[in-house]
Amino acid sequence: MRNKLVFCLFIGVLATLLLDIAVNAIDRRDRHGSVDAYDVRAERVLEGIVAGKGHVMDGLMYFPLKTADTIVEVQLGPKESVERSTFIFKPGDMVVVVGVPVVLNEHAVVLARQISGMKGTLVLRDENGVRYLIATRCERIR
Repeated sequence: MRNKLVFCLFIGVLATLLLDIAVNAIDRRDRHGSVDAYDVRAERVLEGIVAGKGHVMDGLMYFPLKTADTIVEVQLGPKESVERSTFIFKPGDMVVVVGVPVVLNEHAVVLARQISGMKGTLVLRDENGVRYLIATRCERIR
């Protein structure tokens, strides 16, 4: 009888620890802003000018976009994926970004699905918001 009680107590403690680990993992992902949280229903179209050079943070590439009333960071995706696309834009270029505004690490960011400029379009996610492994570049038809 005592062995059954100890075994049940052990299983209860183990289940509590596993539940705590799972809850903390979910909380951590939300606090840092899961990039899997792309919601196509919240998509916005932003027009603006590339306000500076792109930069990499935590393996993800970003660039500042100056709109009519603010400057926002646009997250393109994994550096390797963006670099393989050969899509190039530079400060001063006019672009249109389709993406979802979110808050990551207490900073306003736009998770980009597509970026269009004079030289073409860079497609980073499909129409459901799922990130492509390799960003695709679409040439503009003239």
